[in-house]
Amino acid sequence: MTKKATIIPIILPTPFDVGPVNCVLLKGDAVTLVDSGAKTEESREILISSLKEHGLTFKDLDQYICTHYHPDHAGLSKEIQDFGVPTLMLQEAVPYVSVDREFTEWAESFYINLYDSFGVPNSLGRIELVKLRKYRTFSNPFVPDILPAPGDAVPGHEGFVFLKTPGHAPDHLSLYSEREGTLIGGDVLLPHISSNALLEPPPMGGTERPKTLLQYRETLQHLLALHLEMVYPGHGEPFTNAHDLIRKRLLDHNERAKALEHLLSDEPLTVFELCARLFPKLYEKQLGLVVSEVAGHLDLLESEGRVSIDKEKAAFYYRRTGVVR
Repeated sequence: MTKKATIIPIILPTPFDVGPVNCVLLKGDAVTLVDSGAKTEESREILISSLKEHGLTFKDLDQYICTHYHPDHAGLSKEIQDFGVPTLMLQEAVPYVSVDREFTEWAESFYINLYDSFGVPNSLGRIELVKLRKYRTFSNPFVPDILPAPGDAVPGHEGFVFLKTPGHAPDHLSLYSEREGTLIGGDVLLPHISSNALLEPPPMGGTERPKTLLQYRETLQHLLALHLEMVYPGHGEPFTNAHDLIRKRLLDHNERAKALEHLLSDEPLTVFELCARLFPKLYEKQLGLVVSEVAGHLDLLESEGRVSIDKEKAAFYYRRTGVVR
């Protein structure tokens, strides 16, 4: 007899500015853990203790699903896998979580060249690279055992399927039950903050930077068409007003794009110059996030014909076209 899934959030601390992360224990015909927190001793102890409260250890898990490669979600994946627990992620996660050397070198070269094209001072760009390397230390390398395809059924949980929900991360997946209207969404939709569409390198050998905010907006439009009664997010409390929140996020994107367009009304500017003007108190402390935010909204403006890019100089300059939309 098929058992209806019981969803049990597990809150773990992280060493990151985003704060605590939510993992999910899914109990049905299978016992599944979704996400694992950062690789810290405190997080590990709380996760083990939380499982123990439900009479479980890592060995009792039938499977482990990781929503995306970011260390606050994937940090203890290797340890769980080492207990013989099958680990599931999308194919896109493999070069990130395996820390493929060739891909890592490719990615670092991408970021250096990208920051140069955005007019970021070399000293600040190098600092961001150091921070990225430090960030990666909160997760041990591993290779997923199973690579589900979008639309595949989640084993042991009838009615749940895997959704590909990119934008915040290229490998982002969510678990969705149409019948229950339930989304276990990782970072695809957060109640208290907007998920940043982080800049990512193209696949190995690619030349065109992925337009991650545009990807994310496509994901949000897809979610808007789904039956959503309850969302279990990667950060913050579970919530029910998903469609209203999605519309607000899309509107917020449009308003931020308008603010950038206004800044370009007098003269063409680089991404870095826009970062400094739009986030004067934040851009040096959180340069990676700020650059992703600004570049993403410039991509949105470019897609609507509202800005053009001059690529003839050392750094790219964005210019307002005057097109009204």
